[in-house]
Amino acid sequence: MDERKSRIIKHVVTDYVATCAPVGSKRIAERLGVSAATVRNDMHELIEAGFLEQPHTSAGRIPADPGYRFFVDALREEYQTAEEQSDAVRRAIDNIHFKLDQLLRQVSSLLASWSDCVSFVSVPEEDKSEIRRIELTAVSARGMLIIIVLSNGQVENKLVELPMTIDRFPVEWITKQLNNRLSGLRVGEVTPAALNEVFKTIEMQHDFLYHCLMGFFEEMILTVGQRVFVEGASRLIRHPEFQDSGRLRPVLEIVESSESELFTLPDPMGGWKAVIGRENPSVSLRECSVIKTHFRFGDRTLGTVGLLGPRRMDYARLIGIVRNVSGVLSEALERYSYV
Repeated sequence: MDERKSRIIKHVVTDYVATCAPVGSKRIAERLGVSAATVRNDMHELIEAGFLEQPHTSAGRIPADPGYRFFVDALREEYQTAEEQSDAVRRAIDNIHFKLDQLLRQVSSLLASWSDCVSFVSVPEEDKSEIRRIELTAVSARGMLIIIVLSNGQVENKLVELPMTIDRFPVEWITKQLNNRLSGLRVGEVTPAALNEVFKTIEMQHDFLYHCLMGFFEEMILTVGQRVFVEGASRLIRHPEFQDSGRLRPVLEIVESSESELFTLPDPMGGWKAVIGRENPSVSLRECSVIKTHFRFGDRTLGTVGLLGPRRMDYARLIGIVRNVSGVLSEALERYSYV
């Protein structure tokens, strides 16, 4: 594609994103320093090639899905930075002191406020996460805190009151044995039967502590599931495309489903991804675009962060925001991985 046609697509996308109105040839001709007739001819060729659409015979042009795709692909080396957003995420992380659920919910809320789109942050199912560390800690004469750190950054804890003073328990020895035998297992692999064998091997003689630990693991197993933190669904109504409730309702139904593939990004090496209009596998999202990327925990893929909005979105700015937030989250999870 020649340079002038590329610039025409860029101007049509940026103007349509800003105004939600078809873009005329005269306006673009003034910017390019050529005649309106030349721009109209180029626009006609771009319509035939599928990059632009003309809603009415006398109207200007609007981007088609391939036009948005061309624009987004051109941004891969030109996306804007959003340092103030990155700083805000860092401040939120410092204030929360790494309570993972609070952190991810806050990040999703910040993304929604910055983008005026639906934002989401998701983490993988716990049964795919490995146990990194188990700790038994005395907090009082009879109080014990059980802590389990998972590879997805989640920290589970349970406070138990023992029937006798804690000095009667070989706490350090039990902790070491549990870590030796359970660290590296996925949560889904720690079944009650497997736990029973582990505790028999450890030869735990204190039934109360045994049942507390067994119950704690069983609770974790029963609550396995993907966690998705979605914010900003009500913001979609602000966009002209979704003033019609018939268009909005099916989109909200997808957003409300935590099982939707919308919230996942299967390819760990794929970088950020923009899914535009009809590229979405769900018919309900054909008027939407989705920008998403991974955030990481060291060398382990941890989850997905992204935005959903109308096809007429500010791709340059929003791709920059999503990428920067992903980077800050990855830094935070690495820094606090053992908190």
